[in-house]
Amino acid sequence: MASVIEKFDDEDREAALQLLENYWIIRDKTPEVYQLIRRREQALRSYFADKCGFQLIVNRQFIKLEKIPAKPAGWMGFTALQQPRDYALLCCLLAFLEEKNIDEQFLLSDLCESLLAIYPQDEQTGEPKISWESYECRKSLVRVLTMACEYRFVTRVDGDIAGFMNNADSETLFEVPLMSRYLLRSYPKDLCQYSTLEELLASEYADDNELTGRVRKHRVYRELYLTPGYERCEAKEDDFLYLRNMRNRLREDLEDHSLFKFELYKDVAMLTVPGDRRFQLTAFPDRSGISGVMLHFAAVVRNYRPADMAVTGQELTFTPVEFDRLVAKCRKSTGSGWTKEYRDMTLPRLTKELLAALVDWKMARLNPELGLIVLSPLLGRTIGVYPGDYNPERKSGETTENSDEQHK
Repeated sequence: MASVIEKFDDEDREAALQLLENYWIIRDKTPEVYQLIRRREQALRSYFADKCGFQLIVNRQFIKLEKIPAKPAGWMGFTALQQPRDYALLCCLLAFLEEKNIDEQFLLSDLCESLLAIYPQDEQTGEPKISWESYECRKSLVRVLTMACEYRFVTRVDGDIAGFMNNADSETLFEVPLMSRYLLRSYPKDLCQYSTLEELLASEYADDNELTGRVRKHRVYRELYLTPGYERCEAKEDDFLYLRNMRNRLREDLEDHSLFKFELYKDVAMLTVPGDRRFQLTAFPDRSGISGVMLHFAAVVRNYRPADMAVTGQELTFTPVEFDRLVAKCRKSTGSGWTKEYRDMTLPRLTKELLAALVDWKMARLNPELGLIVLSPLLGRTIGVYPGDYNPERKSGETTENSDEQHK
């Protein structure tokens, strides 16, 4: 029988938000948040374990909620890392740290030497695929080490990390903190025993039917909490039936235990942020220039539906040429108020950046087989228009949203 979880009070909801929003809570960085979560630890642990299958790790130095997505996506990675080589170096760095003791210090030169031995070798030559004589390789390592220090699983003691980018002989002293042991989650088996990503994701539910019981509940809650929206087209066969049948209970539970509002439409379910709660949160729209462009583009799309446009449910399908024309139309009618970066941007680059942002927010997806761009229902949830007294000559970038809420 499922355990009964009491309704959260405001402090519980705030603590839950902090756990969802942050990779981890570091005690000496945000002591008030750390203490808040410690006071609410048991209720938070029970709720996230029951609803999402997330483990809450509480340590004397930090707190971490292990947020495992139902389905990985490209935008879920570390934003500071830009290419596969960066992630490969990150994995090699973690392997290097595993051989060190907590609080042990090491030099950048020692790390570089070890990485050459750890990094995958070329199958034909047997030589490492990286070289510190290469500026791009050094730049990759600088990105990884800078990110590692920012996330506190490596501590810089002395020296300048960025100096290595231009000088391979540059030296920096680092230290191994306790958090280096908690960046990666634990798995039931050695990672080498998993042959596919699907096997890795399914490892925690090896004995359960993925379409029923706690597996489906965890999958639905993870999609709602960790993504901008859960679309019907990407859902498991019965997930949207579950969402519809349980919508009242889901709404009550989500709104009792979080600061979000639950919304369910024909083709998408999502959590939104009430307009009167402008707390610190990664949500759409934010104050970035691209958000303004996306809001105006959404308004143009809502009012522009050619008769020959393929419409599937609430989705709109474009060829790249049609999409380019729509972006050009949007810029012509609303671009005067965008930030300078986007006002001055060439149309090809604007189209590329807008499409990338739409894909990241799950407002669009690409169909590589047909070469088409599909705009999802999420795009029409929030649009932006200028106020009635807007003066294009001011180029102020003022935008009025037609919604009182933000997308989580």
